[in-house]
Amino acid sequence: MRTPSAPRAPAARARALLLATATALAGLSGACGGGQTQGEAFDPAWKDDGGAGIAAFQQRFAGRPIPLGADVAVGVVAGPRPHRLVGVPLDGGPAWTFAHPLDARPAVAGSVVVGLGEGELFALDARTGRLLWKRKAGGRLRGAGDDGETTVVSLVSTTGTTSVVLAVGHDGMVQRQIEDDAEIGVPAVVGRHAFLPWQGRYVTVFDLQTGGEVARAALRHEVSRAFLLGGEVFFGGGNAATRLDEAIGLGAAGRASTARLRAHELPGAPVWMTPGTEVLAPTASAGDKARLHARPRASGRPGIDAGRFVATYHQAAIGIDARSGTAAWMHAGAADFLGGAAYTGGFALCDARGGITFLDARDGAVMGRASLGRPVQACVVQADGLTAAKVAGGAAARAAGAGAGARVPERGKAAASER
Repeated sequence: MRTPSAPRAPAARARALLLATATALAGLSGACGGGQTQGEAFDPAWKDDGGAGIAAFQQRFAGRPIPLGADVAVGVVAGPRPHRLVGVPLDGGPAWTFAHPLDARPAVAGSVVVGLGEGELFALDARTGRLLWKRKAGGRLRGAGDDGETTVVSLVSTTGTTSVVLAVGHDGMVQRQIEDDAEIGVPAVVGRHAFLPWQGRYVTVFDLQTGGEVARAALRHEVSRAFLLGGEVFFGGGNAATRLDEAIGLGAAGRASTARLRAHELPGAPVWMTPGTEVLAPTASAGDKARLHARPRASGRPGIDAGRFVATYHQAAIGIDARSGTAAWMHAGAADFLGGAAYTGGFALCDARGGITFLDARDGAVMGRASLGRPVQACVVQADGLTAAKVAGGAAARAAGAGAGARVPERGKAAASER
């Protein structure tokens, strides 16, 4: 942890950093394992290397397999505490429930759902709701990343003045614990490397084994979220997302592989990504009911998958052409949309009744439905490996089981008439 002070000799400064970090971390959690932060990983006085460091890292990192996350919708059930979480796989499968107090909205990342409430941090298997681990932790949840083996959690401290990052294995063992006064947003993780966005501009590649920064990306657009999608790593914020590829070293010059959504005057002034440093409440806000949902391309020229993104405003969903910015189709839902995600060829939108509607990206036709089984006050959707074919298969399975009333309408049927 950095604290303002007069310059110290390197050895004295190192000892002071270690002592301050150890003291702060001891107050966060009663039991933790792994090493601690060393060095100046989040130093704002870092000398810009022109993208050389992050470009060299990308060359070493390229080709590393990145697992796809679970395709799932998770809702927070309205009602008295403790809260109840409900989840359902988007490609077919039974719904699940889990009860636990929540101080913030749960995060869905990779194969897990992460929640925090009344001083206890926990992780669930996203497809089944099975408890993987829980442990004492203070602060409030900003977000999480997961690669199928390790979950990296970003918290704001109880005082609101520092950021805390925990790397926890699926066995519940803490591998690394970091504290810094930089504002660290929603992280991603692949193997030993955590991708930590901070101060709205930088992404630090942090080695979880050695405890140090190995590279840093400086981007020209807002960045407060790192995430895995389609087997690639992205850095995003606001209405832009940059892919970690061979062009990442050009990020400071504005020539990285960045997908952007055109600015629009839409009801509710929706945005693609809310700031990753915010703590989202367990109950949806007006901003959740007016959102943009898009999927950046995981390969080829940077852009938006299928050339479409969707804007939601309460019960309305508008498909927008990514190039021209004009409306391509409209869909009227049965209740306010609280969350959603873009998948390959379509959109999965979750509403306040607990219904999930799958819309075709091209024409807005309803391709299927699923259900969380009860009304929800907030909803988080993750669609990583989901495709239109999987949606059709899941809808057929649900219809055969008569569980959620899913159906697949005829192609080309006017989406606005589907109520």
